[in-house]
Amino acid sequence: MNRWWYNIRYTVRGVLFPLICVQFVRTLLLPNGLDVFILFVLFLAYLGFLLKVF
Repeated sequence: MNRWWYNIRYTVRGVLFPLICVQFVRTLLLPNGLDVFILFVLFLAYLGFLLKVF
């Protein structure tokens, strides 16, 4: 994989966590299928970064 990806990987992971928190609060307040799907995708992406899949 390209070197530039390794440089920004930690930045993306740092930005992704607050987005997950905001989306979680939004899902608690106004639950619908789209919000749950977006939260699930963000969670999978964050899990991928933690396990160094991406």
